Amino acid sequence: MSQTTINTCDGEQCGYEYEGDGPVYCPECGYKIREEIHRYFTLNQIDDLRDAAHSREARYNTSLRDETLVVLAADLGLRVNELTQLTRSMFDLDAGEVMLPAQIQKDYPKEDISPSAATLRIDPYQHFNTVRLLRMHFSDLEESGDDYLFPSRQSDHMSTETARDIVRRLAVEANVAPRRTDGQPADPDEAHPHAFRHSLANYMLQDSDTRLVDVRNRLRHRSITTTERVYEHFQRR
Repeated sequence: MSQTTINTCDGEQCGYEYEGDGPVYCPECGYKIREEIHRYFTLNQIDDLRDAAHSREARYNTSLRDETLVVLAADLGLRVNELTQLTRSMFDLDAGEVMLPAQIQKDYPKEDISPSAATLRIDPYQHFNTVRLLRMHFSDLEESGDDYLFPSRQSDHMSTETARDIVRRLAVEANVAPRRTDGQPADPDEAHPHAFRHSLANYMLQDSDTRLVDVRNRLRHRSITTTERVYEHFQRR
């Protein structure tokens, strides 16, 4: 049986011990123990996840729903709780826009910062053909009378845990392992909806006309400092 490695925080006069990689920041002294590891998908991997949504037999036909969830997560870079609360009435498909109400966005009560409504362009990089997919999905929702894009049999809309399960299941079935920013190999089980936010930053910064502030605005970070800290590893050399 292999022994677990016990490490000690290098913070001044701190003896906090942890197993393996440990937390990013020491919970006792705040010292930064290691770099934060982010996971993301490439555009080709996102295509594989879309295909996986249509390659399985299920009790209920959820193929279009699951593909739409993947595409909107990758296109808009939404947090999972925002994604599950989307409704048809938030979208103007003719204008190619979606309006996110303040109440579904992340709040920052400790800093006394509340978001305002945000309007995002749909598929500005033309990677996903999002509007066409939404028109098909909306047609199905109209027949069932649902306004939420991801309705649930138990409540008005899908839970965040169900959304996480869908992404993980699609990744496992397609054998798609997200990339890790530390370069280490990953496993499909590591897939989760937040990886699509990192995916968006990755493909945006591959475009020569995109600035870091554009990523900040798309992801709606509270400050550009957050964007710089999180996506320093994605910036062009």
